[in-house]
Amino acid sequence: MALKFKTILTQLQMKIISGEWSEGFKIPTEMELCTQYGVSRVTIRRALEDIVAHGYITRTRGRGSFVLFNRELVDLTNFQTSDRPIKGRYKILLKEMLFATVVDRQQMDVGDLPANNQILHVKSLHFLGDKPTVLSDYYIASKFAEPLIQMDEYCEKSVFEILSNHNGQKCSFAGGKVAAINPNEEIGNHLQIEHRSANLWCRGMCVLEDGTVVGRCTKIFNGLVYEFSLESFPAS
Repeated sequence: MALKFKTILTQLQMKIISGEWSEGFKIPTEMELCTQYGVSRVTIRRALEDIVAHGYITRTRGRGSFVLFNRELVDLTNFQTSDRPIKGRYKILLKEMLFATVVDRQQMDVGDLPANNQILHVKSLHFLGDKPTVLSDYYIASKFAEPLIQMDEYCEKSVFEILSNHNGQKCSFAGGKVAAINPNEEIGNHLQIEHRSANLWCRGMCVLEDGTVVGRCTKIFNGLVYEFSLESFPAS
């Protein structure tokens, strides 16, 4: 039953995260869901109780279950909410120098010499108020990394903003891929979410306006805070 429960939980969450079940939508009854998914009422009830605990839906006896979400819209091309940059603060969890992989050297035009064959890994956690919302990992070519090395533990500007200001041209996200994931324990602890909950993961390149690739990044968005627009998301 544990496997069935996890599968049903993830599928129901993704109906909400994807927008198929939008805010205020009355979801099917327990019996309707049992028929739809071919599982017992115990499994469906357990999944719905978890979704209530995660803040996705509200359940009222005699009225039914309704989607609660009222989240900010994120354009994954440039990470904006409602035509405004995502505000809040950032906590830098890790900064370390790594040797570039073969793919990194190809994508970022990183040299083969030891002095140039390095990239800076920055792990950051974005907060809105006290709520952790986005966990990011950036891998930036060493020749663009200087302003990031100097970042304080807490800052008001994102890595994209810092790179944009330092290089005198906008740095944005491009060529990305998107997937739904169940976060592991480390990710769940950082975002303060249940480890088995569904969240959005994306991966792409950090690119300047002139087409220069300065690095790559991955982001995991807290699905309880954001919903996502893929209309302008570039194909890879």
